[in-house]
Amino acid sequence: MDSKIIDSNKKIFSQLVDFQKNMFENSYAMLSNIQEQGEQLFSKAIEKNPLVPNDTIKVCTYWMDFIKKNRKNYKSYVDTNFMKVKDIFQLNESADSSSIKK
Repeated sequence: MDSKIIDSNKKIFSQLVDFQKNMFENSYAMLSNIQEQGEQLFSKAIEKNPLVPNDTIKVCTYWMDFIKKNRKNYKSYVDTNFMKVKDIFQLNESADSSSIKK
């Protein structure tokens, strides 16, 4: 009886983690698209404007690249931690199954 409850809890936990990962993926994709569209609009506006000095364009380009790089780093960090949670879950699952067999 207890093993059924444990299996049920594991399944629920796994579904919860998958749901959270999917929510993150969707939110990240949406925000990335919005940021990329803003970047394109901003680039077009400042590149063709004769009143904007080249130094300002360089600084703005630097910051847009910096934000893009760190957005990717953030995604990588979150993905790594989702995998760690799944790995911990898998380790606990195999430890529980080995203790049940004994």
